Amino acid sequence: MIKKRKKKWKKRLLIFFSSLIILIIVLGIVFNQFVYMLIFHFGYSQVYNGNNERGNKIMEYAISKLKSPNAKIYHALSVQNTKNGNYDIAISSLEKSYRMNPNEAGAYYGWVLLYYYHDYEMALEVLNRYDDSTPRFSDWPMGECIHYLKGLAHKELGDFKLAIQEFNISIGNTSKKHGEDWVDYQVFLNKGISFFYLEEYDKAIIEFDRVIKNYDKCSEAYYFKGLSQLKLLNSNLGCSNLNKALSLISQGYKSSDTYVELFHEIYVQQVEQSILENCYN
Repeated sequence: MIKKRKKKWKKRLLIFFSSLIILIIVLGIVFNQFVYMLIFHFGYSQVYNGNNERGNKIMEYAISKLKSPNAKIYHALSVQNTKNGNYDIAISSLEKSYRMNPNEAGAYYGWVLLYYYHDYEMALEVLNRYDDSTPRFSDWPMGECIHYLKGLAHKELGDFKLAIQEFNISIGNTSKKHGEDWVDYQVFLNKGISFFYLEEYDKAIIEFDRVIKNYDKCSEAYYFKGLSQLKLLNSNLGCSNLNKALSLISQGYKSSDTYVELFHEIYVQQVEQSILENCYN
């Protein structure tokens, strides 16, 4: 009986110490991974504050030590480097993230391809794939309607009719849910610009008027409306709107973005040149 009890205790002790060793190893691995995640976020904060070389070295070191870096890690590595203009690191990291989890990274990847890299064909491919993955839901990558983004890509490729189709879907979806007043004025603006380049000036003016109804300080709407009216040989109204656009830009009313140049941005010199060419004859 005593021998049997000793064997049972030895077995229990063996199981206990084996379990303890396994737990220590697991905790060691988990703790190390947690430490490397902290190191990664420290590197991210360095890049955020403009210390690009140091921050990227720290993040890359942390990633090399992580057992299985996921798509979110590479996504995070890409975001701040994109904002800081470190595009070689940003795009390669984002491509890794996209390959690992296209549904999660697709929205941002398509948006970046559109605005930062101006790769409109690739942007459309990614955005369409992402949109198809959620057929019953209208996606909003980075806070912008996906149909608006696809419309911009078509517009920059010169496919103005396809652009207008996408802008119409964007306008229709928002209008059904919230009413037309909730549609971002830039959707109407880019739809109007697309009609302008199709030489459908009457339709373009209708869209610019919709912009002005929603936002009466939109210098771009007055500028393109003025150009459309000049094309229709209405020089008085056209020149009046060009001067209105110039006045608004001079007051600081101009579409712009901290990180990228918008596709419909206009500049003082551009408006002044149009006035000079068309309004002093």
